[in-house]
Amino acid sequence: MYKLFIIACWFSFLLACSPNNNAVVQEEIINTLMEQKSTSTVSNVMNADLQFWTKRLEENANDDISAQIKLAGLYSRRFHYSGNINDVHVSDSFYHAANQLQRKFGSGIYRSLAANCVTQHKFLQADLYLDSAEALGDDLYFTRLQQFDVKLELGQMKEAESILNNLRLKNNFDYYTRAAKLEDHKGNSETSISFMEKAYADVRESKNEQLLLWVKTNLADMYGHNNRIEESYQLYTEVITQSTDYFHAWKGIAWIAYSNDKNTTLAKKILIWLQEKHPVPDYDLLLSEIAAFEQNNEAKNKQLASFIDKVSNPAYGDMYNKYLFSILCNELNDPKAAMKIAQTEMNNRPTPQSYELFAWALYKNGQLNEATRIAQSRIINKTFEPDALYRVGLLLKKSGNTKLAKEYLTNALESSFELGPVVAKEIKEELKTL
Repeated sequence: MYKLFIIACWFSFLLACSPNNNAVVQEEIINTLMEQKSTSTVSNVMNADLQFWTKRLEENANDDISAQIKLAGLYSRRFHYSGNINDVHVSDSFYHAANQLQRKFGSGIYRSLAANCVTQHKFLQADLYLDSAEALGDDLYFTRLQQFDVKLELGQMKEAESILNNLRLKNNFDYYTRAAKLEDHKGNSETSISFMEKAYADVRESKNEQLLLWVKTNLADMYGHNNRIEESYQLYTEVITQSTDYFHAWKGIAWIAYSNDKNTTLAKKILIWLQEKHPVPDYDLLLSEIAAFEQNNEAKNKQLASFIDKVSNPAYGDMYNKYLFSILCNELNDPKAAMKIAQTEMNNRPTPQSYELFAWALYKNGQLNEATRIAQSRIINKTFEPDALYRVGLLLKKSGNTKLAKEYLTNALESSFELGPVVAKEIKEELKTL
């Protein structure tokens, strides 16, 4: 712990004394942290707990509800450290088994099943599980919180806002974090950040380490999306200093090194290190983008092939559909396959973002007029995601609405950091022609 304290002090000193330039990531700090052994005992504790409850379940002839629920929760939680999607499916199987065994049903298992569904992007199924939880009537407060989360993912903004407005308590962590999500969906980034800062302040003195790590990482994400890069980096670094196996924060730092600093060497080093620690497909995709930026087509194609191979595992279901869609449109030139994914996404979650995929697929399949109609009725002024703004801008340009196209492309360019330098360059080239 003393070493980590010194690292944190060193980081603060360097950040305060660094010259005023565009580079944000302090390479010495990051290299030192990568060399540290894991400072978190969470994984070790989880594995010990898994062994204990597995043994207890075996001793009770697989007829122990408490053991099954404990194991389900542990496997679900371990996924976020292991990156092994099978952990989520094992968790589901234990929850289902426990649900069949218990004589008196409670809402907790349905909420847990819904949480696993959200992880797997099965939002409609999550909604059904929460309906079952609501019908049982116990712990309605927690059911309502999850219903808000799922309604928002399904694009049911009015329902989500109604749930939030009807919460009795509006000055606690639960309310602030969800108000932040709602405002973000509305495109009100400053208000969204303000709510998340209130959530952080609410639990700043908390002894719940995982809650603090979560809120700091999410706030760092939001700062980055709002071009507050230094503040984003500082929070990410605080997180990994406290827990070196909080991988989402590492991914955020890798993105800053690449997108803001253009330090592709360090970004690749972090991502390769992450691949060893936390083998999920996301890092292949980021490495492919960096290779594209470096104009290394061989490396780009290799990483894309690796990503596609991994996410083709049926266990992932629809979790990576958004990224597969972009690859099919931009790299593989397979608009028919892209259309199938867009239609699947609309069925799964009929949000403006899903309709944006559909509109782009229509355009790629030669149906510009229909794509423009969908954009005007289902997308414009309904989503503010930078990639959606970019593609809608291109659709408007193709349809001849140059004034609105320029507005959308200019707005997208304001999120250059979030989109990355490859897309930012493409937007600048498009704007030159307007």
